[in-house]
Amino acid sequence: MALELVVVTPQGEALSEEVEQIVLPGEAGDFGVLESHERFLTPLKLGPMEIIRSAGESEWAAITSGFAEVDGSRVVVLVDSCVRAKEIDRDAAEARRVEADGELSALPDDEDSAADRARLASVVARAELELDVAGR
Repeated sequence: MALELVVVTPQGEALSEEVEQIVLPGEAGDFGVLESHERFLTPLKLGPMEIIRSAGESEWAAITSGFAEVDGSRVVVLVDSCVRAKEIDRDAAEARRVEADGELSALPDDEDSAADRARLASVVARAELELDVAGR
């Protein structure tokens, strides 16, 4: 038997398929879900999502923070972004990382630039995640 995985972003349904197992980046650490898992709702953090199919093959995706709802036969992942490894443009991700890291380094470490620092740190973290996932 299989587990239904549905990933939803603000742009719509990013993924919907039957899988054997899913491994998600929870705030308390990575966790796996199999069919008949106990029902729960949990926050997710930025990180890699592993999708394991019945043939044992894995696919990776980069997801942003959000929530996962597990009910035993279905996992619904609600995130701002989900990018499959095969869809990641490594050159573009590296360019975003380098540019944001450069801008971050040039900002003063004071209260006035705190919001810009947080935004740029988020861009760097997401680009690094995409590079990591693309390499898996």
